[in-house]
Amino acid sequence: MRVLLVQDDDSIALQIVSMMHLMGHDVDWASSAYEAELSLQSQSHDLVLLDFGGARLDSFDLLRRYRKRGGHAAVVALIPQGLLASPMVVLDTGVDDYLMKPFELEDLRARVRLSMRRPHRVQGRVALGNLSVNSLDSSVLLDGLPVSLRPSEYRILIALVNEPTRVFTRSELALHLDGHPRAALGNAVDVVVHGLRRKLGAEKVVTVRGVGYRLCQSA
Repeated sequence: MRVLLVQDDDSIALQIVSMMHLMGHDVDWASSAYEAELSLQSQSHDLVLLDFGGARLDSFDLLRRYRKRGGHAAVVALIPQGLLASPMVVLDTGVDDYLMKPFELEDLRARVRLSMRRPHRVQGRVALGNLSVNSLDSSVLLDGLPVSLRPSEYRILIALVNEPTRVFTRSELALHLDGHPRAALGNAVDVVVHGLRRKLGAEKVVTVRGVGYRLCQSA
């Protein structure tokens, strides 16, 4: 797998590059927005590790331009604590996953492995059975017909679609609502799942008793 690391902190970058090499991946390292833009336009990547805290990185605009051009690599955002009111904001820019800084390398390794198991993406579109989700324009199609979702429903659906074999706890899904598992203390997640079932079909989101929810790929 070919990875692009966009990181302007040399010490962090060298650690990540070393870990990626040990995992058997090829790595391109860009320490500025200019270098990252050149690499994204001249190379094909399977995964982009994009730091959102670097002063020289201009990460939001960089990612928007990449997705607008049809770039379909999985993107994992590295977000400093306190940078955003909610890390969920980056999901609207085309990010597939995120990790809060500071983080352990083992946590990043796990995110990279997850990205390798995710569904095939073509120009921002993820297709699973009769369901299609496009992160470029936040559109959702069911049997080829558009489905109108609330922002909270879309965020939960994105989480389920990106990891279709995973069973999510309510606390994990609550993080996709407001960035904090406290939402799981109430029925916020259950209400959103109910809305998804009403619009996509009751069988589309499966309840795993005593654990949480997962997506039904065959429904």
